[in-house]
Amino acid sequence: MNVTQEKIEKAVVIHLAGRFDFGAKKTFKDSLDEAMKEGSPIVLDFGQVSFVDSSALGLLVIAHQTLKSRKIPFSLVNPQTYVRQVLDLANVAKMIPIYQTIDEITQLPVVPSGV
Repeated sequence: MNVTQEKIEKAVVIHLAGRFDFGAKKTFKDSLDEAMKEGSPIVLDFGQVSFVDSSALGLLVIAHQTLKSRKIPFSLVNPQTYVRQVLDLANVAKMIPIYQTIDEITQLPVVPSGV
């Protein structure tokens, strides 16, 4: 899996590309740790993710719990049809908001972390 990051106005976007599976664990964790240093909301861009397995779903749950404990907003954006089906079957959207575009997220009001 290839991972890149960019800072946009209201968030840090982590762009994922390829297969999000157990082999991507270290790359994903390192990227998330780097993004958390900003303290800004974190968005995972799934636009180029072609496959998600159960270990990746576990990584998302752990990321959600870690970011929630640090009061850092976390969301997913732009999953392809197959990946969206897997996320839906696993009820990921009940924990982590899923949006179609980054623009939907950047138009949301910023909520202070102490609220």
